[in-house]
Amino acid sequence: MTQTSADLLIADTVPLSDPSKWRSRVPLENDLQFDSSFCGPSLYTSDENLHLRKTVATNEWRTCRAMNAGWSDSIHYWSVRINDRSAEGYLMIGVVTDAFDVSAVTYPGNTVDSFGFYIFNGHKYNGSNSVAFTSDLPKNGDVIGVLLDLEARTLTYLKNGKIVGTS
Repeated sequence: MTQTSADLLIADTVPLSDPSKWRSRVPLENDLQFDSSFCGPSLYTSDENLHLRKTVATNEWRTCRAMNAGWSDSIHYWSVRINDRSAEGYLMIGVVTDAFDVSAVTYPGNTVDSFGFYIFNGHKYNGSNSVAFTSDLPKNGDVIGVLLDLEARTLTYLKNGKIVGTS
């Protein structure tokens, strides 16, 4: 999981929506933390790496990877609360591989092996291509859930427990 702007807090969980509750073996990844050693410049982690904040105003992308994720199978769910999306909403939540260079000025979804949900415009991204996902844009206080199903090879985003869409 990554973040590229504004202010996020890991571990605020909203239960899975009713259509997703039938899934068995879906662990809630409440032990995720941002990995400060895999954060781009100008990103600051605090509160035992549960809080991520951009410390310098810039229009360049910054990325931070979560530690203790690194999954290769099974189904995983986690969520983040948007504390301050900033006026621009330049915030991308997504999934990247180990090969993703967090020091580069790039974002999840810019490469073919990464996926991102852009809070600013409600689009999903992969390989730098975007597709409209939702017009109900997330705002401060909203919880964005991510359901990663490595068995079905799907990535589903939720907003406040309701499905936004699947990549």
